[in-house]
Formats: sequence, C-alpha cells, structure tokens
Amino acid sequence: MPSITPQSRVWRKPDVLAADVNGEVVMMNAALGEYYGLNPVASDIWRRLDRPTVVADMVRDLVDSYEGDPAVIEADLLSLFDGLQAKGLLVAEMPL
Repeated sequence: MPSITPQSRVWRKPDVLAADVNGEVVMMNAALGEYYGLNPVASDIWRRLDRPTVVADMVRDLVDSYEGDPAVIEADLLSLFDGLQAKGLLVAEMPL
C-alpha cells in the first residue's frame, strides 16, 4: 500500500462505525472487530473527512484552525492518515 501524499484525496471508509464520546471519536472496524479512540485533535480531523478531501487542502485548513507550523502539521497529518489507512478506517486515492 503506497504512502499517502499531500496530493492524495482521503475520506472516511463508509462502513466504519464511529461515535462521539465526551468530545472524542471512538470507532470500530467491524470487519476486524477492532476498536480505536482518537484524541481531540484527531477527532476534529476525522470529522472533517465526511467527504473526499485533498490532504494539502486539509493542511491549510488545520494551519488556519490551530495556527501551527505547516510542515509539522503536514507530517503529523500524513502519519495519522497512513495509520488510519493501515487499520482499514480511511480510503485514499493517490494522484496520477
């Protein structure tokens, strides 16, 4: 599975069960029977994945929201997305 890049388009896998619990997202990969929890920032990112989004566009949005260093936000976001994809929770479309 290739790594996600800033040009990739990503979105939540439709069959993932997710719920808000005290402001944080908990989810389940029903096919594997595994549960996952996200911290508040990752939960915010998960909520933004309700439709296909280009990673670079989300980086810009997160820089505006959190006033962080763009390079750090991009690296953290790519790492999060690679992890979510590896767990079967995220769909990624790689650029041509």
